[in-house]
Amino acid sequence: MPLLILVVLLGVPYLEFLVFLEVGSAIGGLQALLLTILTAVIGVYLIRQQGLVVMNRMHHAMQRGESPVEDILHGFFLLIAGLFFLLPGFITDTVALLLAIEPIRAVLGKIIVKNIRATFYNAGSGAKNQAPFQEGIIIDGEFEDDPDVPKNIDHKE
Repeated sequence: MPLLILVVLLGVPYLEFLVFLEVGSAIGGLQALLLTILTAVIGVYLIRQQGLVVMNRMHHAMQRGESPVEDILHGFFLLIAGLFFLLPGFITDTVALLLAIEPIRAVLGKIIVKNIRATFYNAGSGAKNQAPFQEGIIIDGEFEDDPDVPKNIDHKE
């Protein structure tokens, strides 16, 4: 894994440099530099707008008592996209643009959640070939209402 990180840290800037040279030779060095700056500005604006939408959806989901996990993943991918837009280069801008597309973020989020569930399920059970955790498992139990706790609590201030 450390070797992979080293390859990425050295390989991505090298590839960005090669792509920048190709684009610069095709459209001119100054134009390529201005295009890189323009993509950073437009990209950060785009990510900011989408981030506000995701934050709003997350807020409404929490008010309805729903889990905001999907929106948290969208926010994570938007954060990564924003960082990639700020890095100079056309390759990172392309990756950032792909992460800015909501259906792509949704598919990546589902893949990550599925892998996390499978990892935790397999690590906890010691089994490697069992099916991943499935939602809807019912745990049998009993409970009693506490008479001292009010039924309808409004948490708004």
